[in-house]
Amino acid sequence: MDAECARRAGQSIEVLFRFYAKFLDGVREQANRLIEQSMGEWDRIHRGGTLAGGPSLDRK
Repeated sequence: MDAECARRAGQSIEVLFRFYAKFLDGVREQANRLIEQSMGEWDRIHRGGTLAGGPSLDRK
């Protein structure tokens, strides 16, 4: 997979890791935050809560 990514970027694997490692790490952290936020929203909704700024989804 790493070789394919490097090929698509027109770089060697070494260059890919050296120059993009910090960027990729930051993207991973941001993605993890969004996933955690979405999972929290999912849990809240399925316990009878509401969407952020939306109507109640409690089906009584």
